[in-house]
Amino acid sequence: MAFDLLNMGSQGVLTAQRQLNTTSHNINNVNTEGYSRQSVVQQSNDPIWWGGSQYGTGVHVAEVRRGYDQFATNELNLTTTNLSYANERDSQLGRLDNMLSNSAKKIPDDMNNWYDAVKALSDSPNDMGSRKVVMEKAKLVAAGLNENYNVLARQKSETNEVLSRTLNRVNDIAKELVDVHQTLLKSPATNNDLMDRHQALINELSEYTKVTVTPKNDNTFNIMIGSGHTLVSGTEASELRMVNGQPDSHQTQLAIREGQSLKTIRNDGIGGKLAALFQYRDETLTHAQDEVGRMAIGFAHTVNGLQQQGMDLNGQVGQDMFRDMNDPTIAASRVVLPNDSTADVKVYIDDVNALKKGEYSLSFDGSQHALVTPDGERQKIMPSGNPPAFTVDGFRVEMDAPLRAGEHILLRPTRTGAADISVAMKDPSQIAAQSYLSSASQVQGKADFAVTQRGPLSEFQVAISPDASQYAVLDMKGGILQNPMPYPPSGEVNVQGTVFTLSQGAAGGDVFAVNLRAAQGDNGNLLRMQALQSAKVMDEGRSSVLDVYQGLNTEMGVQKASAARLKEVGTVENEAAASRVAEISGVNLDEEAANMMKFQQAYMASSRIMTVANETFDTLLNVAR
Repeated sequence: MAFDLLNMGSQGVLTAQRQLNTTSHNINNVNTEGYSRQSVVQQSNDPIWWGGSQYGTGVHVAEVRRGYDQFATNELNLTTTNLSYANERDSQLGRLDNMLSNSAKKIPDDMNNWYDAVKALSDSPNDMGSRKVVMEKAKLVAAGLNENYNVLARQKSETNEVLSRTLNRVNDIAKELVDVHQTLLKSPATNNDLMDRHQALINELSEYTKVTVTPKNDNTFNIMIGSGHTLVSGTEASELRMVNGQPDSHQTQLAIREGQSLKTIRNDGIGGKLAALFQYRDETLTHAQDEVGRMAIGFAHTVNGLQQQGMDLNGQVGQDMFRDMNDPTIAASRVVLPNDSTADVKVYIDDVNALKKGEYSLSFDGSQHALVTPDGERQKIMPSGNPPAFTVDGFRVEMDAPLRAGEHILLRPTRTGAADISVAMKDPSQIAAQSYLSSASQVQGKADFAVTQRGPLSEFQVAISPDASQYAVLDMKGGILQNPMPYPPSGEVNVQGTVFTLSQGAAGGDVFAVNLRAAQGDNGNLLRMQALQSAKVMDEGRSSVLDVYQGLNTEMGVQKASAARLKEVGTVENEAAASRVAEISGVNLDEEAANMMKFQQAYMASSRIMTVANETFDTLLNVAR
């Protein structure tokens, strides 16, 4: 009997001691980040049969259990991913919104100052000082747009650097998780503190991407990111890296190396900070570049168009004030080809009013061309002419050298517009103040008319037939200078040495009356330039050039407000999930203090059992003597 008492007393002392040790461990780690509360699970020993009855044989420690709930932890990981995405998105849009807000004042101010200078020049068209002011204001407009493009390009470069650093950290986490798994394999039982380290790494990984954790039979885990890409499998880790895009090698893509294979990953399912970075680089910044570029093209194209419809101080047909946005070099830069491509493709802007933002994908399967528009619509394309060409959304694509079978390329009509704009005019006297389209013109359609070369013929009319199927060149009295021809003309029209162009879009009965005689003080073309300030020449007649930029600024502001709201919601959800985990895993000092007293009393009581057993054993020995 004394032996049984001594055994049960010693077991009770050891159990209480382990409970006290575990409680002390909890108290010591109350401020340790990621620590999960541990508790001792004790069980009764198997009873023994004696004298027709079963007698208990004491207690033992079954396990030291870690406070953990898989569902609560999974919810915390998901809300951490969502909050990290929202935080990064809010921060990015905040920077862009601030930049656009500052530029929103500078760029419109520069353009309005140019219009004011044109207005001042219209009061004295022959004044060289006023002409120089117009030129200087034009340079400020171009410089402001160039700087805007450079800022957006720098932000894209900085985002790539952040992406690189983030991927390096994700790969480091993967290696650390492998180290933890290797230690877990060597551990004879569950290592609770090591599991806390494992969970802390998962929590950090959840900030960068969506994480899914599934246990394996060997006490390790499979860790998948995004939409199911394995980052860690037991003691093997994959590696994330950036690879060159196709066909745009500068538009890097996310890829994962698994063994010897390298597989690209879609960005839309990755989640977390990585998703926000890719969205900012590939969608937000490119959208801003497209819109600012579209505005720059619209401004330069319309001003140059009016320059070509007037006469300068020397009596010559006006030349471009800004660099020609259809310069072959610029037209070629709007096309992104694979590195090994032999194609020669150019994009020319025909109608800024129909021009849209975004990127187009052109492919050739060996027999047919297909075009995917920015909104995802797929169109079959039939190029025609020599060289083969087709027109869509206000721009013309010319293919001087064809695409190979299976090749696809990217068309970016407006992406670099803000970088391409510059002042081409050197001499202020070349500003075309006088309009050569006289008041006798009657134009209802949208055709573009321009005199490209002045000849002996200084006055004439171009009349469109009532059904808009033919055009004729007449003198100012209605006499025929050139018999009716099919409309629109296929190229330049030469009448007695004077050359002009006429695009399609004229309405039946339109008349273009031309007067190429110099007139001192004529400011007709300057008045038309001044009217561009509010003219709805963009978005199919819905927006002015300035409206495009204001619309972009407003859109980014709305996105910033939405991101801020998403951040608030994400914070609330994450705090609620963290609270649920803390209820299960967190250390409560009041509870631990109460447990300390309880286990201390159990320790003392078990010690007393041992004392009683010792006294009983001594009594039995004395009786035996």
